Amino acid sequence: ERELFGHIKGAFTGANESRAGLFEAADSGTLFLDEVAEAAREVQVALLRAIETGMFRRIGDVRERFADVRVIAASNRPLGRAVESGSFRADLFHRLNVVHILIPPLRDRPEEIVPLANAFLARVDATLAFGGAALHALSQYAWPGNVRELQNAVERAVFMRPAATRTGREISDADLCLSRQPADPLSS
Repeated sequence: ERELFGHIKGAFTGANESRAGLFEAADSGTLFLDEVAEAAREVQVALLRAIETGMFRRIGDVRERFADVRVIAASNRPLGRAVESGSFRADLFHRLNVVHILIPPLRDRPEEIVPLANAFLARVDATLAFGGAALHALSQYAWPGNVRELQNAVERAVFMRPAATRTGREISDADLCLSRQPADPLSS
């Protein structure tokens, strides 16, 4: 809530100065809410009100503020199911679901894997390129973590390459380590 709506000085321990939130900063523009399904219920209430009326309060403030904001929200899990389970407010779902864009998982868009991987590689090190075996490995991998997993795999390949291969300008399939990635690295 603090990130979305800001706070005033003294609102909580450590609030040494007032700060605008993302909603206020996006006034007359667009605010992208990633993983909106993870928002706590009290944040959902405040967000619904802000979207419907444009009115919000910084944490600790009694003064109402207004911001004209277009909201784009994304979730990696179906919000309709979250509504059914009671973890997401139905009224907020309907407010956000004005235009629904379903983006299929990366595994269902294999033609996008190599261009995305090349774009991520160019961001990290434009002097490197993928070898043929690496491109094949990228194309054949299922990408359960979608685009974020692809981006992380490219970054890992660049930064974790063995010292012996760092002098070359080509990322190999071995550098990608796709077959050795644990399903959930945080659980191991």
